[in-house]
Order: sequence, then structure tokens, then C-alpha cells
Amino acid sequence: MTDLSFLTGERRFERLSRSQRIQHVLMMISFFMLVLTGLPLRYYDASWSSHLIGFLGGFTARSVLHRVSAVLLTLVCTYHVGWTVLTDRGHRELMALIPKPKDLFDVIHMLGYYFGLKPDKPKFDRFNFIEKFEYLALAWGSAVMILTGLILWFEEQAMVILPKWSLDIAKVVHSYEAVLAFLAIIIWHFYHVHLNPEVFPMSRIWLTGEISEHEMKEHHPLEYERIVGKEREADERAGIETKR
Repeated sequence: MTDLSFLTGERRFERLSRSQRIQHVLMMISFFMLVLTGLPLRYYDASWSSHLIGFLGGFTARSVLHRVSAVLLTLVCTYHVGWTVLTDRGHRELMALIPKPKDLFDVIHMLGYYFGLKPDKPKFDRFNFIEKFEYLALAWGSAVMILTGLILWFEEQAMVILPKWSLDIAKVVHSYEAVLAFLAIIIWHFYHVHLNPEVFPMSRIWLTGEISEHEMKEHHPLEYERIVGKEREADERAGIETKR
């Protein structure tokens, strides 16, 4: 069901901070620019490749755009690492994204639900196992693409300290990892945040940073219970202080 809580006045909770939303937008821009400028080189013999390169302004312009996008991706990733290490919010988010034994049981529980062996879905906290997997895949993929991209960008400097075969491996890994990342985003991520019937035509969280109360209860019940519990405790403490 499409989220219409922003029209009904239903209570909303912050899901993404302004910093997280900006990071997401910059990552999205750099990622799709890299795909747009990289795939024509990967599939140079395809009929559409020359047309896309022409649309981008020619091979030289494509190369410049690809490198500018790579720099943007590297800066976003570097900032994100600093954000997770140096800020309380970033550190809490990172800790919440680290897989735990419960995630394995949640996978088993979810499979049981899909096959009709469980009456309900597992209860998730701030992040479910799908979101954790996506984050770790993004982190790993970004590290691999940045490292191999630097080797390919600065070939002569890299060959001073690396053997020739490392350049060949970097080309293969960079190429196939790019295709894998593109397919993962288009097939996996886009479905969950845009094409899923529960959020179609688009989840607004990446724009507003907010999630509705009914979405919290449905998708993150453990987090919802924790937040409501803390609010109840705070109200009770305030009531006791008032009576004093």
C-alpha cells in the first residue's frame, strides 16, 4: 500500500538524517554516472555503445565524466567512513547494521513464512537482514571499485609497485563488479524501495527522511516498541517529578 500518512497527519519518525539523505543522493548520482559512462566501454562492441558515447559528448568527454564521478564516489565514501567513526549517530547506525545471530534466524523464519510454515513474518529492529546485506554489499563493492579504479587510472604508477598481472586482474574485477553492482541496484534495491507494492511508485523516505507510524509497526516493530517504551518511561518520570 502506498504511504499516504503525510496527507492524513499520522505520526512520523525520523529514519534518515539530513546528512544521510545528502550522502544517499550524492552516492546515487555518482553511481549512475559511473554506470552510464562505464558500460559503453564494457560493451564497446554493442550497437548502442557508440550512440551513448556520442550522447555523452564523445569518448574524451565520457572519460572525463567517468573520472569526475569516480572522485565524487570516493569523496562520499570517505566522508561516510568519517561520519560512522566520528559521530554518535553514524556510530550507532553502523553498529545497528552489523549482522548478528538473530539475522540468521530471521532468514530462516522468513523462508518459513514464505512457504506457509510460519504464520507471521519475523520482527525486525532498525534494520532487517536485507538492508544489512545491501549495506555490506555496497561497502564491499565501493571499496573494490575504488581500489581497482585507482590502479587502472594510474597504471604507470601502479606498475612501479605491482606486477603486470595485477593490472589484468584489476580490469576484470572492475568490469564484472560494475555489472554486478548495476544489476543488484536495478533488480534488488529498486524493487524494495520503489516497485514493491507496499511502497509503489516510490518510498519517500530518501526524500523526507521520515517513516510513518504504520510502516514502523509493520517493518520495524522492535524499534517501534523500544522508542514507545522510552517515551512512556520518560512520561512516567516526568509525572513523578511533577508530583514532587
